Amino acid sequence: MQQPNRLITSNLRWTRSGVVWADYVLTGIPYGYRPIEDRQTARAMHKMLLRALPGESLLLSVAVSLDPMAIVERMERGIDLDLHPAWADECDATIDRLDEIRPGQRIYWLSIPLANHGFGDTIKSATSAAWSSVADLLGMPPSSIPIDERERRAAQAAQIAAAIPAFYDATPATPSQMVWLHHHALQRGLGLDTDMPTATEHPAGTARGSFTAARLDEGAQSDRPESGWRAKAPTLSRVLKVDQPWEVTPPPASYQCFLVLAATPSGGTLFPGSEYLTLADNLGGVDVDWAIRFKNSAASEVLKKNRRALVQMNDQYTQREDELSTGSVLDDAAVALAEYNALLEADAMEMEVQSTTIFCVAAADEETAIAYQRELAKEFESSTYRLQAPIGFQEELFWAMTPGVPTPSICNEFAQITTSEHFAAYVPVTRNDLGDGDGPLIALNISSARTGVVHHDIAKKSSRDVSGSVGACGDLGAGKSGYLKTSGNQVVDRGGQVIVVDRTPLGEYALWAEAITDAVVVDTAAPDVTMDPLRLFSPARGGEVAVSILLPLLQLQPDDRLGVLLSQVLEPEYRARFGNFATPGLVSHLESECTLEGARELAGKLKVYATKSYAAALFREDLQPFNPRAGAIVFRTHTLELPSEREVENEHLFKQMSLQKRVGRMMYTLIAQIARGICFADPNTLGVFLLDECHHLTRSSEGVDIVIDFVRDGRKHNAAVMLGSHDPEADFGSETLRGLIPTRIVFRQRDKRLAQKSLKWLGVGENDADLLKELMENTSPVEGKDGYVAPHRRGEGYMRDPAGNVGRIKVLLPASEARYQAASTTPKESTTERAAELATW
Repeated sequence: MQQPNRLITSNLRWTRSGVVWADYVLTGIPYGYRPIEDRQTARAMHKMLLRALPGESLLLSVAVSLDPMAIVERMERGIDLDLHPAWADECDATIDRLDEIRPGQRIYWLSIPLANHGFGDTIKSATSAAWSSVADLLGMPPSSIPIDERERRAAQAAQIAAAIPAFYDATPATPSQMVWLHHHALQRGLGLDTDMPTATEHPAGTARGSFTAARLDEGAQSDRPESGWRAKAPTLSRVLKVDQPWEVTPPPASYQCFLVLAATPSGGTLFPGSEYLTLADNLGGVDVDWAIRFKNSAASEVLKKNRRALVQMNDQYTQREDELSTGSVLDDAAVALAEYNALLEADAMEMEVQSTTIFCVAAADEETAIAYQRELAKEFESSTYRLQAPIGFQEELFWAMTPGVPTPSICNEFAQITTSEHFAAYVPVTRNDLGDGDGPLIALNISSARTGVVHHDIAKKSSRDVSGSVGACGDLGAGKSGYLKTSGNQVVDRGGQVIVVDRTPLGEYALWAEAITDAVVVDTAAPDVTMDPLRLFSPARGGEVAVSILLPLLQLQPDDRLGVLLSQVLEPEYRARFGNFATPGLVSHLESECTLEGARELAGKLKVYATKSYAAALFREDLQPFNPRAGAIVFRTHTLELPSEREVENEHLFKQMSLQKRVGRMMYTLIAQIARGICFADPNTLGVFLLDECHHLTRSSEGVDIVIDFVRDGRKHNAAVMLGSHDPEADFGSETLRGLIPTRIVFRQRDKRLAQKSLKWLGVGENDADLLKELMENTSPVEGKDGYVAPHRRGEGYMRDPAGNVGRIKVLLPASEARYQAASTTPKESTTERAAELATW
């Protein structure tokens, strides 16, 4: 095999054929779970892309099985594992998990040959290619490219790139990326791919590695016996063996099978519904690469050719009008050609697109590769697309999928001709990517049959001016709490801090926190530490918080007589004159030391609550402050009573509210204030306020305001909030708050109305009947009446990331055994059941 590249510089490759090619890495357009309006936009962008491509081009889609080590390396970035051994254990355990799942991704590559301008340019390129061949024969080093030629070609490539829609983020490929793509082509099906180098890792002008030589063996002839009749018999095998037998330690051989799209369904394109290239991901974990060789022609040129064809048809029709069958065929052809002309004439910018689509499957042995080839053909056949694997042309098809190689003649045999408008309905360059480029691994991306991974790094969001806050909603037992605990694990294990409100009677989150770190648990019913803001915060901040919780508790207005008095006695200067009394000493101060008008009356109002056991966390004098820097701080609130929505909204009911409900409402606001103070205190430490069943806080305006502070301003302080709910519309506070939450996760909802609300909040439309059915019935489906969900179906849901991408996910509980047991909402689950969760991946 003589690789086609003569010299590489930046994203340009000078090839042995004399043609200069420009290479770009494209980003797919978000598509899968987008509303129809977004899909139509994607089609329009594809039409613009096709019209931006001059003459010939190669669009390549590479399926890469991600290396577990590469994924774990993303999890470890920016973390000192020596300082965070629990995270190191989680990363180590993740490697074994990923070996079972084999996640992957698609990379899109566009390669365009740059046209020569004028006869002199063509002669110069041909001469350069001829001299390159001579130099190779003589063993001479390749000659350099003159600077003016490089600049001219770079300007030519930039002009083409400027015409490509910005949606695709066409990024010039680097030499290292070109080398990576070359090696991928040599080792398809072997699972040896590493992450594609980034432009920052290996900038333009530098290359990691080289274009390794290989042997291309049509029909795997080298595997045949050296003697006997089998050595002489012709082979009918549709396989190409790619190996490197002369290496000191030869890598494994790759057996590759190529298929070409031979026929499409009759009746034209249907949109949506014609996205046939997505079928390549339906082979159950088998990597399928595909490439499209384009040859675009302007409508004016095509129309001239077609008019000549119509004239010839008319002549044939006149000469053979007595042959009915022939006349019928000519009639059909004439009608089709006339309709095609009408399409070209309807849009002044329209063009003819001639495309040849090639697919490749591969394995470590010939038998498996051929089996994959048959499976892929059957998959397409079920959707009335026909693939063909031409015997004896496997090597030509290999080159057809290689940038820098002129279009092989076999491509013309299978060319499909249509307009850019119709071809755009295939929308080949799409993606369902979710989440971040690195950080904690929170889920698998199961938007398609090609399983991907979803990273979500709350800490890095602030550096990108995006909130790390998350909202999760779902049915009971759908996986919401497991997700929240797993994310909390990740925050703590990576050096962050979590503040949690635990409403469960059994102390579910308290048990979880104590299992993962040296946690502080504050039980509001039986406190052993104080929640007094005057002792937890600075004098100024403590006074502000105390006033903000005591005014509503006492049903006082800030500007009435007693409200002004309360604010006055909690001023730092005033308290300093009287020994900096805390909230438990406020009553005695008002009764014995305060000479301000109304002091005794205010003391009487406070005493109503100060003696109550359910307010002890605020008013008991013998309690000490807790450690505000603990890895996890859990507030148990299972005994607190809260007012109903009617009691909060109706003034007369609000005034009649029981003392327990007033204290309960006050305590939730106080907890939120404490969480805000702790999480916002140190921008060097990630602070997360975790609120499952968040309606206990967000039903009050004070609670909503604090949560909005986390979402809006948390990124400035390295803080975020995580909300859990059954009903996002009712529980995520105001419409403003619902809209501000950047990352949204929806788990199973069996109730139709709740499912519609969830999809609306997710941003995919509540009236999509198919998606609604999938959410209600095929997302972590419940088996029987006892609520049992099969282990391998647990944690399924949908995610919308901060970039607006929407996809289907399967949340992963921690990989390490200790963390898994802590995060599991069913702690009695056996290790065998846990293993079953991965059995189908």
